Amino acid sequence: MKSLYITSIFGSLLLAANISAGELYRWIDEDGRVHFGDRPPVHAEAKDISSKLTPINSANATTARSRNQSAQPRNVEQQYQDRLNREAQERQQQLDKACSKARKNLEILRGRVIFLDDNGKEVRRTEREREQMAEDYQRQVNLYCG
Repeated sequence: MKSLYITSIFGSLLLAANISAGELYRWIDEDGRVHFGDRPPVHAEAKDISSKLTPINSANATTARSRNQSAQPRNVEQQYQDRLNREAQERQQQLDKACSKARKNLEILRGRVIFLDDNGKEVRRTEREREQMAEDYQRQVNLYCG
């Protein structure tokens, strides 16, 4: 009885090892959804990706895990650096936009200007007010444009 039990366990393990050693296919259907399966579909072209996978429960799984864990800090650091770079680029884009807007407004104020309110009616400004606005835009150009 005991030998039958051991034999059945051993047979099950061999069968499981055989099943896990099979091929794995990846394909994309006509709706753009990604599918995986142990047999290639008849209606779509599939790629065999079984050679690209590493077993997660093999004898060297602890070695693979320690390699992945040692790579993780670099990956986290890289993600952090990437985020900082993206934020810096976004700040620079905002500065460039503000610089462009300030230069445009300053250029407009240097010529003949008619000020309009929200309703489209002309608003009278003194020359001193126009000069003050131009000075404000010049400060913005100096601040945002370097």
